[in-house]
Amino acid sequence: MSVDDLVRDHARLMNVHTVLQHAAVASLACTGPRTIGPDRKPTRLEMRVEKPTALPVVEPAIDGPSQCLVNKLNKQTSPVDIDSCIIPDVNAINASIVKRELDQECKRSVRLQLKEIKERQQGAIRERLAVQQKAEQQQGLSNSRAKREENNKLLQQQAEQLARAELEAQQREQRALLIQNNQKLHMLTIEGVSRCHRRFCSKYESVTKLLLALDKETVQACTALNSELRELGQLFDQLVEKIKNGNSEPPELSCVFTAEQYCQRLDRLEDNLHKQLSEQEQQQLTKAKELAEEKEKQRQLEAEEQQRQQQEQKQQQLEAELKATADAAAAASAAAKAAQDVPAAEAPIAPTASTAPSNISNSYVHPTRLAFYNEIIAFYQGKVDAVKPLQTDDTWKKYRTNCQRTINLPLNAITATSAQHLTNNFDKLYNFFAGQPVRTTDGSTITINDHPLARDYCILLMAKKFVSQTDTAISSNPQAAFPFASVIVTFWKLLPDFGRIFLAYMYKESPYLVPYVIPQQADQTPQQYLKTMGYRLSENNELENPDMFLKRQTGIARLYAAVIITPGRKADGPAHCFGLDEAWRWLTHIMHVKPLPDICATMIMEMLQTLGFELWHAYGVNFLKLLVYIQTIYMPQLSAYDEGGPKTRLEMLLSKFLRERQIPQAVGVLPPGFW
Repeated sequence: MSVDDLVRDHARLMNVHTVLQHAAVASLACTGPRTIGPDRKPTRLEMRVEKPTALPVVEPAIDGPSQCLVNKLNKQTSPVDIDSCIIPDVNAINASIVKRELDQECKRSVRLQLKEIKERQQGAIRERLAVQQKAEQQQGLSNSRAKREENNKLLQQQAEQLARAELEAQQREQRALLIQNNQKLHMLTIEGVSRCHRRFCSKYESVTKLLLALDKETVQACTALNSELRELGQLFDQLVEKIKNGNSEPPELSCVFTAEQYCQRLDRLEDNLHKQLSEQEQQQLTKAKELAEEKEKQRQLEAEEQQRQQQEQKQQQLEAELKATADAAAAASAAAKAAQDVPAAEAPIAPTASTAPSNISNSYVHPTRLAFYNEIIAFYQGKVDAVKPLQTDDTWKKYRTNCQRTINLPLNAITATSAQHLTNNFDKLYNFFAGQPVRTTDGSTITINDHPLARDYCILLMAKKFVSQTDTAISSNPQAAFPFASVIVTFWKLLPDFGRIFLAYMYKESPYLVPYVIPQQADQTPQQYLKTMGYRLSENNELENPDMFLKRQTGIARLYAAVIITPGRKADGPAHCFGLDEAWRWLTHIMHVKPLPDICATMIMEMLQTLGFELWHAYGVNFLKLLVYIQTIYMPQLSAYDEGGPKTRLEMLLSKFLRERQIPQAVGVLPPGFW
């Protein structure tokens, strides 16, 4: 349907004449009062029967619901009896309804027609657009293909450039990584060779020292090993020179394996050397044992010969004395008869056993050590007797207590925590002995010059306190002996009397340090004798447990050995005032003292563990010979008296030292110049 047809239909529908006809028909059918306007009173209409006026029949140009409605209205226009009541204007209402429905139907029809027109227009537009797009697509397809080919060429060129750049970057990175890896490999190779070199040099030095310490005969027997040692040293030096001079090419990793092989060869050489030395040592020990047995037999023969000669001499002396006694008796009787009235002169007093000089056998103590012991004890006893007035005076009791506190507090705090800590505690003690005033816990101030006997009293007190540390701190903590020993040596250099009093207290607690095995007197009980040998008795007069006695003696020996090898403060004089020769003297003398069970083995083992490292470095082969003598000569003698645990531990320790040919340094030794 075209637009013109739609306009015509709309004009037909909206025909004013037709609408007016419809209104006329509706007005003829309505006989009631009007409904528009002001309300009026209803009027009763009289029904008149008149012949209806003939009007032309107008056929409305409507159909459907409107036609039905008109027909209905026409039927209602027939003359009927009308009630006298008010009749509503139904026709007007129906006319308005019809009008409204017609308007709505027209609008709906127009909308539908407009919608169809719009759809047809849009369809035509879409068709035109599709044709245009198809034409444009066909035209642009050829253009896009050319552009696409150009773009592909550009992209391919860019991709090739990027690929070349990435390849070059990867090659540069690989070259840098290769250089870095080569540098790391070079450093690892040098580090591995240097570690092997340090290990080789250390082992080479120890083997060289061992060979130098041997005698000529033993070195000649080890000629093959000595030449192999020199060869290994030359090979390793060549390897090191190769690495040092290899500037153009980095050293290969095989150099590390070569160095490790040299170290392993040196280890095997050392093992072979130790085995050969052990075999030679065993042969020497066998020879020495045979020689010792021969000497022992010869000595026994000589002793028997001397004993026989002494008996003959005693017999001759006895006969001579009897003859002289008889002659003297005859002469005396003759003289008595000749001079009966002459007063007798005073006869000379013959020497008795009490006035004769004491002669103690070397089996108990060496005479020189006994003289030194007596001198130290006499000096100590003189100091003790001298301070008795101060010690027994009750008016000075508070002063004595303050002196004890002034000494005990810094002395108990001595440790090797740091050099400053050790110096502070030493200064507190030495400042008091130097005469400086010290404030006590009760607020008062004291000095060592407040009493003329205070210095000797405080020296005795401090020496006793140092020795008592062996029972409390050192026996349970061996390393604590060295800071105490360093302070003791420093005081010994500054106050020589202190050193002698300290030795006296040590000898009173352990006479084995002389070494002196005090013989039992005839009038001594076993408890009294053990007390003189260092045992302690409780308040109930009970003897000290042997284990506790050995533990305490071990602490005393450890402090004694620490004093021998520990240097004092550098600024206060020479390094040692009681040097390493005292340790050598003690070891050589105790070999000739009568062995006692447990205690002798314990003391020797403690001395070797604490002093062995220094003695080995100081005396070398002589100390090694001393160890061999202890193992072969002294231990069999000790076995005749001792079969306990200390003897077994000493045997194991000696075997270890002789097998390894070295003694480790004691743990806790203060380094030189510590403070």
